[in-house]
Amino acid sequence: MNYKLIAMDFDGTLLRDDKTISENTKNILKLYKDLGYLIVGVTARTLKSAKDVIPLDIFNYLIINNGVSIYNVDSNEMIYQGNIDKDTAKAITEEIESFCEQIDYVTDNMYYIYINKKNSNLDFIRDISSIEEIDEPVARMNAFLKDIDKVKDYYELISTKYDNVNCFIMQDSDSINKWLVINPKGVNKANTLKELGKIENISLDEMIFFGDGLNDLEVIAEVGLGVAMGNALEEIKDKSKEVTESNNEDGIVKFLDRKLNRQKVKKL
Repeated sequence: MNYKLIAMDFDGTLLRDDKTISENTKNILKLYKDLGYLIVGVTARTLKSAKDVIPLDIFNYLIINNGVSIYNVDSNEMIYQGNIDKDTAKAITEEIESFCEQIDYVTDNMYYIYINKKNSNLDFIRDISSIEEIDEPVARMNAFLKDIDKVKDYYELISTKYDNVNCFIMQDSDSINKWLVINPKGVNKANTLKELGKIENISLDEMIFFGDGLNDLEVIAEVGLGVAMGNALEEIKDKSKEVTESNNEDGIVKFLDRKLNRQKVKKL
């Protein structure tokens, strides 16, 4: 297969456990970009949060907020955006807030934290007492439950009652905790990567994707070459076509050099 697009999750995949990217990974990804591959970051982070941890010149595009928006790095603009209707966000909040330790309302650049005050000194995190304090579109919500053993029950509740959102259960590869992510209807990492493929005239079969957590499940299964990190959840490894080294061992670029043989690749 002639792969044209290389995409990757951030936390637990591109980023090491200390939330940094190695110089080796950064430099080699830039070389693949120079060879003509499209390099795409696909993350649950906001744009502001992504900028704080990784130099964006590695990428051609960022897919942020679990697939809600596509950011064109070169032109510095959002080219695709979705949001949750505010009345729906209010209704879901009223439905589940008594069962939650924390609810996040996430926009393109901000995390608005409800119930559990963070008192964070980060400029993209703000505590709120009501959803009415948010004066910009809500891209997605995170719901952290008091009783994680009931995460499937509340997933079923939201999925059944609210047909204009996409609710799924999230778990990172480095934690046993699970929570609910609520996206606009039809939005996940896989579907938005497919939309980007339409823009660039690249099929899913021509894409490589690296991931580790539950929000990577659909895209790992659907792209031409889904690769699980060595530290990935077992569910991700089961759906992947191949497994590489961990996020702490430059797993992405080691795999790319084995698979694509950078030294022998001519510019696309």
